[in-house]
Amino acid sequence: MPLYTYVLSYKGATHVAQGSHSNFKGFISTWCSDLPANALPALTPALHRKLIEKAHYGEFAPVANASNAWRKSIDVDGSDFVVVAVQTQR
Repeated sequence: MPLYTYVLSYKGATHVAQGSHSNFKGFISTWCSDLPANALPALTPALHRKLIEKAHYGEFAPVANASNAWRKSIDVDGSDFVVVAVQTQR
């Protein structure tokens, strides 16, 4: 299975997570549910719960001028939570 690197950003903070999956789309535990406490300081426990509720909605879009990279933005309390998935190993 490919290795995917997920680059997460929210309110000026960034966190990186990785996981081996058959595809990058349906495995929110890697980049959302299992996010360590304080990985993104502005993402309070209450906002993290909101993110988990919304994580399956919306689609990833290919990143322009990049191979094997996709981006998704989720509104969390009026701010964009951005996740970029990059296939880093085949």
